[in-house]
Amino acid sequence: MILVDTLEVFISITLLFAGLLTLAFRNRRQHFIGFRIGYTYMSREAWRRANALVGLFTVAFSLLLLLLAIQGIELNAFALVTVVGIFFILLMGTIVARRTYELEDLSTEADTGGEPIEVDVRPYLALQVVALALYLVLVIMLWDDLPERVAIHFDPSGKPDGFASKAVGALFFPLILQGFFIGMTFLLREPGFAPLMRFSRAGWRWTAKFFTLMAMGMAAVEAFVLLYNAGMVSGRLVVGSALVFLGLVFLGLAMGRRGKI
Repeated sequence: MILVDTLEVFISITLLFAGLLTLAFRNRRQHFIGFRIGYTYMSREAWRRANALVGLFTVAFSLLLLLLAIQGIELNAFALVTVVGIFFILLMGTIVARRTYELEDLSTEADTGGEPIEVDVRPYLALQVVALALYLVLVIMLWDDLPERVAIHFDPSGKPDGFASKAVGALFFPLILQGFFIGMTFLLREPGFAPLMRFSRAGWRWTAKFFTLMAMGMAAVEAFVLLYNAGMVSGRLVVGSALVFLGLVFLGLAMGRRGKI
């Protein structure tokens, strides 16, 4: 329990630090700190307003997480709250940045600094939805074989060390996680969303591919966890699938930085 509490506090403090930095750099547009999306790069005012809101919300949310950590909330619930909260902050920041950019674009004196990029998220969303649908089909097929409390986390040796009810572990948590990646990909349909240091069509495409890789990889790992709880695979195979997934993520990040995907 001490390890869990330490992890929750670390995440809370990290978000608090990130929020304070975002507020500190809300008036200075640059490529390293802040809420960096296309709209904020195309408008100085959009940068200022969006970063002020995101910074404030992140600080407030981090303090809420810290309070939950001190109260001893379970790690699974803490993770769900964190994912939902971060998505909400990103959504609100995007809405503010978009509205500010659109209002400025009507003015001849606007400092927009660039044009939006038309994008198509349908192929990426389709892959993610198919991965989620296949997982849900597997849940339906194995539902009666699952115990009332399922393992959702494993130590390096493959021994389960985290559990949740069947509904939460097999359905609610995976749906929230997959919903996060689908939602982030859906936001890419906004011409000025792509959260990259340098906004470009190639950068947008890399972001869409990365979210899709994350969604499909997590669906695969969740499927192995489901099979473990149904008594069909070992815990070591679950850990192995997670390590392969992490390896693919790091490979994707490295290739993306070199412009190869």
